Amino acid sequence: MRLIVCLFFLAACATPLPIQVEQGAPPVTKAPLPMVVVREADVISEEAPPHGALGMSTAYRISDAAPGRTMEFRRRDLHPGSAIGEHVIAHDEVYYVLSGQGEVFSDGTTAHLTAGMAAYLYTGANVGIRQTGDDPLSLIISYPKSLGDDDALLVDLDRQPDETIPLWPDGPPGGVPDGLAQHYVIRDNPYGLVDRAFHDVTDPALAVFRPEHPDGSALLLIPGGGYKWVVVEKEGYEGARWFARRGTTVYVLSYRLPHQGWAAGPDTPLQDAQRAMRLIRARAGDSGIDPSRVMLMGFSAGGHLAGSLTTRFAAEVYAPVDAADTLSARPDASVLVYPVITLSQPHTHGSTSQNMIGATSDADTLAKYSVETSVPAGAPPVFILHAGDDDVVPVENALIAYDAFRKAGVKASLHIFEHGGHGFGLRGIDTDPLRVWPELVRDWGVSEGIFTD
Repeated sequence: MRLIVCLFFLAACATPLPIQVEQGAPPVTKAPLPMVVVREADVISEEAPPHGALGMSTAYRISDAAPGRTMEFRRRDLHPGSAIGEHVIAHDEVYYVLSGQGEVFSDGTTAHLTAGMAAYLYTGANVGIRQTGDDPLSLIISYPKSLGDDDALLVDLDRQPDETIPLWPDGPPGGVPDGLAQHYVIRDNPYGLVDRAFHDVTDPALAVFRPEHPDGSALLLIPGGGYKWVVVEKEGYEGARWFARRGTTVYVLSYRLPHQGWAAGPDTPLQDAQRAMRLIRARAGDSGIDPSRVMLMGFSAGGHLAGSLTTRFAAEVYAPVDAADTLSARPDASVLVYPVITLSQPHTHGSTSQNMIGATSDADTLAKYSVETSVPAGAPPVFILHAGDDDVVPVENALIAYDAFRKAGVKASLHIFEHGGHGFGLRGIDTDPLRVWPELVRDWGVSEGIFTD
């Protein structure tokens, strides 16, 4: 097999999840073309494959089929029992099998692939891949990449995690409550983007996005969801793709929800966040990261969890399970994006507080789980970002956090935009002053020694 020299290899292992769709998939402008499967021996050199969407030679040189575009190549290695879950692709893709065997399924069609075979998928298709047989499935996935998009906020839209790392080798502490079954739902949004949320998380994990040119930095992303669910793309994968483009190894955390009967109650999400930070450091040598350059970033309720980890990193909320738990859970720098900080009225977000501690007004409980009441002098530096017109999580949360960290002698940076509302992430802000927020974070991270120039 002769692949062109620009191929680059990013090994990965993804873990499948049960799927429950409660709403329709994001709309596409037209029905996708059907999947086409070919064998290498059947492809004539330089002749386009069926539909002519992409050119491909017998050496599987995938040509540039559209003006102003080039090709990107990634290797994915799926070990026995692994899969890449179904997702809507934003552009044409080719899956070529190097070794092993597997199934590609797309919009009701399933194709069995072995070494030397390729499947062509087209823009808007709903695609998934699973490994079959006893040997790992090794794929080359190729797709067109727009040139000149280094300034784009939403990049590599159909890129999935390179690896999924379970947090707990023998299951979460205390066992899984009866009646929970992890799944995700697909949500509507005005941008036509894939927008999923994990519900009833039972298998908390880190979804890893590795950069092409790692600079040794790492970022733990904690999406929001009001402690009712955990957002996947909007405050997770989309940011991970942006930061990974700039050399950072990014870990997106899916975490358990405190109100669903877990033994640790309100400390349940913090168990997962502490364990995640320790696992990142435990795997630092193999991952090529510096364990002293790990940034934390959380959004909304994920900002509350990030704030909790920033202030309660040393709290003993679970019994150690392996050598990773001897490592520090303290972030080296923390970013809180439109965060829930206080659980007390009048400035809390009601449902987040309810899902965290229930309908309690007990002063000790409110103080224990409100971020501003427990800031230690040894907390890492923080960067706080909010919009003044946020009508979900009041901007007072950012002001309260800034004041609390400063009073504790912790370095703090506060940025408040006049407009933006709540939950903007990276979506729909390309022509808005908000668009600079990722660069502000990155510049701050450089000043704190996390990122390189």
